[in-house]
Amino acid sequence: MASLSSIHIYIAIRNENERSQMEDQLVLDGANVSSFKSAQELWKCFQERPVRFIISDRKFGGEFDGLALTREIRKNFRLPYIYILVRTAMGQVKEIREGLATGVDDYLVKPHNPYQIRSRVLVGMRWLTYIDSLTVNTKKAPAAAQKAVQSFTPQSSSK
Repeated sequence: MASLSSIHIYIAIRNENERSQMEDQLVLDGANVSSFKSAQELWKCFQERPVRFIISDRKFGGEFDGLALTREIRKNFRLPYIYILVRTAMGQVKEIREGLATGVDDYLVKPHNPYQIRSRVLVGMRWLTYIDSLTVNTKKAPAAAQKAVQSFTPQSSSK
């Protein structure tokens, strides 16, 4: 599994103190971090220099929020896969369902602690490592998948 030092994380957090605390924590954990005041600012930078891991607030007070950022990334950047973690103060199931339907990979309800951030980042990195392993083995995957399907397909019996 990759270590935190092998990943560049973009974070977009509205509150300056929270943004600074998260950036400091991730840097202390060994990650390379770039922070942004808004999802729009992150999106502008992302288009020039995409990264594999994003942490964003859901709401920013404007139209371009964490979900709009997710929509743009999912629409314009299919591979390599980008892991998106959204922070929110809204722990309502409807809000979380909407985020997941948009393409958010994980939700973190505020308030949270540094261990929750670290664990979510490590889970996201495991997911990216897994997806990358599938992408590398794409030439083997179709044949293996076809063989697996055939092994579960009932054979027609002649009477």
